[in-house]
Amino acid sequence: MKEIKIFKTVPVLSDGQIDKQTEKQIRFLKAVHPQLADDHWNVGRVELRPVKRDLKLKEYLRSFGSWHLGEKDIAELKKFLQIINGKGADLYFSGFAFDYGLDVYKKDGNKYEKGKVNNENALFTSILPMDFDGITAEEFQAQKQRLIDLGIETIDIFSGHGYQSFILLNHRVTDKEIYKKFTGLMLAKGFKVDEAVQDPARVLRMPYSFNCKALDRNSKYYSATKPEIVATTDVFWTEKRYHVTEIFEKLNGLPDVIKQIEPLSEIELNSIQTAPLSDSDRRGKKERNKREIEAVGEIKIETLKAVYSMLDFERLPDAIQRMLAGTREGLRNKVMMFIIPFLRNSLGLNIQTIKDIMVCWGERCSPSLDASHIFKETDRIYAKDFKGKHGKYTEDLHSAYGYLEFENYTKKNKLIISNDFFDDLSVVSDCATRIYLAMKLGESLEGIQNFSKLDLQRYAQISERTLERNMKELVLKGHVTKRRGNRRAGEGYVYYLNPFFNSVSGFTALENATVKLMLNELTDGELKLYSFLSKIVCQKGADCWASQKYIAQKIGKKGHDSISKMTASLHKKGFITKKTIDRNGIKHSIYNLNF
Repeated sequence: MKEIKIFKTVPVLSDGQIDKQTEKQIRFLKAVHPQLADDHWNVGRVELRPVKRDLKLKEYLRSFGSWHLGEKDIAELKKFLQIINGKGADLYFSGFAFDYGLDVYKKDGNKYEKGKVNNENALFTSILPMDFDGITAEEFQAQKQRLIDLGIETIDIFSGHGYQSFILLNHRVTDKEIYKKFTGLMLAKGFKVDEAVQDPARVLRMPYSFNCKALDRNSKYYSATKPEIVATTDVFWTEKRYHVTEIFEKLNGLPDVIKQIEPLSEIELNSIQTAPLSDSDRRGKKERNKREIEAVGEIKIETLKAVYSMLDFERLPDAIQRMLAGTREGLRNKVMMFIIPFLRNSLGLNIQTIKDIMVCWGERCSPSLDASHIFKETDRIYAKDFKGKHGKYTEDLHSAYGYLEFENYTKKNKLIISNDFFDDLSVVSDCATRIYLAMKLGESLEGIQNFSKLDLQRYAQISERTLERNMKELVLKGHVTKRRGNRRAGEGYVYYLNPFFNSVSGFTALENATVKLMLNELTDGELKLYSFLSKIVCQKGADCWASQKYIAQKIGKKGHDSISKMTASLHKKGFITKKTIDRNGIKHSIYNLNF
């Protein structure tokens, strides 16, 4: 389970953190509402609803809604998250998509509020939700294991005081009583789910937000003196989808703990109304395959790119692409012994990302491999600490997957950075370092020569204001050149990297995958420090013996305390191994880079 983060007050996120929060929420929303990934307007709108917990909040907080998550919608989502940033409000999403244009009235004659899901305007859902409220991690794991034993995987969210799980469906369910039927079945089979999840107007906890019930006087979690604001997050992810009848049939195989009031007959189960998963599905499977799938041998590239979104799949050697497409029995252990060292040593991925990849691979094996087995084997092989770029590529693997053009791959997979840039780390900001590395990565991965502001915001994961403030330093130092675009075409300024550098000062090479990981997982200060350590190790060998005082001076930090804290964080995140030795009564730190 991920570490639970508890705060005394509602955290105020920076622009960069808002950007990352938006990315994670978009990924989740597209999983539970697949129609949002369509590139056009959909019939069903999805709601994100803020619910005030802090009574001091007097302003009205309007819900965010979207029919599809295009660029404009993503920009609006960021604005919405900025509005509720740091405020004592919980965030929920609608399990059902609804008809925004339908004006409906309550039984008392009052009109339902516009922009919010209700029992009348609800249209369809693509999930079966479960709310495990007020249980421990161990109790939840026992509940989840029962589902795993049935072959049912779920996306699991830590909600702050319990867990919510979602079964993804490969179609839309238009039956407005589906939640009531599903919750009733789960209760009958002895699952400790909240019986309140019944109607289509139900809103569910949105991950990557904060549970603020401790600020609500009406909540059992309220505390006037020591409130606990809890960060919500995902604790298990899956892309696997099921048909609703398959789920009901699996659960019906369990004995009843509580007698079902009205168990569904086989006829009623098969009569549950369903529709295609998204509007693009309506155009027909043949047309979709023609547009989305590019065959390499028998591999469906676009499909696998979506599955392995944590990898630059198209840049992998063909043999490794074929492995990740699935492995037959008899070769699975050999593939694991080869590919786990490759993911660690060649791509520089951390253990959790490797596990995510291997779980996806295990699902595609024939027969498939259980996630718990994958976790155990990944830990075992990872712990062997192979030093090579990959494991042994045996004759059997060669026969199954063909020639491995590993050398050609590695030459394309490095960034060449002038040491002149590292010499300026003491005077450029931490964020400027992030921007520069993001530009180098964009140039390497997508061949971008002229970067627009939007390109830079996307790669560096920062806001426009932050970009403008920190780009000035890079331009001033000559590492980046700024020029005006075509005014007639309405283009703003574009930026490009200085293609010339002093060959006398040399260069430092960094793996593309390592830089991508740095941009995703490190703070700006940690990213700057790790870059400098990479330069030192490149010049002096495997270990870095430089003093914290020296490193602080070179990267523009005031004292060794900040270096100590950042190296400890890099060690915790798995980027470096930090050792402290005693030499003549004086403690010294040694750093070894893991990637």
